[in-house]
Amino acid sequence: MSGLFYRAFEDRHRGSRELIHERQQIYVPFLEPLKQLYPERKALDVGCGRGEWLEILQRNGFDPLGVDLDAGMLQACHDLGLPVEQGDALEMLKRMPDESLAVVSGFHVAEHIPFDVLKDLVSETMRVLKPGGLLILETPNAENLVVGAQYFYLDPSHERPIPHLLLSFLTEYCGFERSKVLRLQEPAPLVEGDEVNLVSVLFGVSPDYAIVAQKQAPAEQMQTFDAAFERDYGLSLDLLATRYDHQVSRSSAQIEHLEAAVRELAALNASHHAQLHELSQRAEQAHLRCQQIEEFAVGQVEQRHLESLRVNAEIEHMRAQNQAYQAQISALLSSSSWRLTRPLRVGLRAARWGLRLPKRGMRSVLFRSMRFVLDRPVLTLRVNALIKAHPGLFQKARQFALDHGFIEPSLSELNPNIMQADEDEFAHPSPRVAHVYAELKQAFERKENR
Repeated sequence: MSGLFYRAFEDRHRGSRELIHERQQIYVPFLEPLKQLYPERKALDVGCGRGEWLEILQRNGFDPLGVDLDAGMLQACHDLGLPVEQGDALEMLKRMPDESLAVVSGFHVAEHIPFDVLKDLVSETMRVLKPGGLLILETPNAENLVVGAQYFYLDPSHERPIPHLLLSFLTEYCGFERSKVLRLQEPAPLVEGDEVNLVSVLFGVSPDYAIVAQKQAPAEQMQTFDAAFERDYGLSLDLLATRYDHQVSRSSAQIEHLEAAVRELAALNASHHAQLHELSQRAEQAHLRCQQIEEFAVGQVEQRHLESLRVNAEIEHMRAQNQAYQAQISALLSSSSWRLTRPLRVGLRAARWGLRLPKRGMRSVLFRSMRFVLDRPVLTLRVNALIKAHPGLFQKARQFALDHGFIEPSLSELNPNIMQADEDEFAHPSPRVAHVYAELKQAFERKENR
């Protein structure tokens, strides 16, 4: 493959030098303990490419050497004055003495070579590393489904994806004491706990990973690397899938809860609708009742008004009658007949009063009353005409007058053979007497009716 083509391809798809520098800072904590262990810190970067990692090694006090088969890629390193050689990395490792290097690294090299060559490269690295020395191999992560199914094959020089379990096992098989999987370049929001969806499961797994393997060294030296080896790095497919499942479960539970809430709200709404319907019916009944009450009240008011008018009319009629009666009474009281019959009225009252007295007292009163009447001829005529309307009373009064010598017996009473006179002195009263008698009789009747 043309070197110029591959360099242009790397520039397009690998990213800028600044971006690669930023990403490779994650390995610096693994380098720090080596500074304390070895004054001479030689490092070999196989497949060094544009030399970004060589610059980081130099900045951290290492003496690096880069090797690559592609002259076009090495041109960038020559332009920057970086120490590089063109050649085969495995052959270079084989020429190096045992325990001569502190670090051997290869960034996106493993996927470009056959597995047997990779196995030999890891084995030779184990030989040339100092105790505690590090092997760093970075490669595309096939856990990322999109990378494993698509992006990996974008580079025509790739052999096949290498699962992290295979590469980790290879380092252990070749004698490395421990290895650490670093998943790299995952989206920051997912690391910070952002919501996981199906796209996150497909794209969100760390697109690259690295195996950092360490050669056996004394325990106190190995402990200085523990902090870097014990950290967790990146996002695995299992982790995101589990988070997605939990989120789906929570969403399902929330959906069930919402459905239950919706059902409860629907039931509550139906209950409220029924209550509203009942209240509406009650309100309608109350409205009808109010109309009935209002109509009844209006009828009652009208009836009371008519009754009031009738009562007022009756009161006016009674007032008019009373005024008429008062006028009649006043006329009667001011009439000459009323004045003339006053002694008769007094006598009648006295007679009534006397009837309520004991028998002896009654006789005394009757005696004086009869003497009073008989001493007045005109009054005698009037009383005589009045009493004759009651024959029984007339006979008793006549008999009382005969017994006490107020009057003389008639010839017929002295001699039964003598024909009684056709008419007594009261049989044919004068017109004046008859008129007075009639007025007096009407006055007494009105008084008794009251």
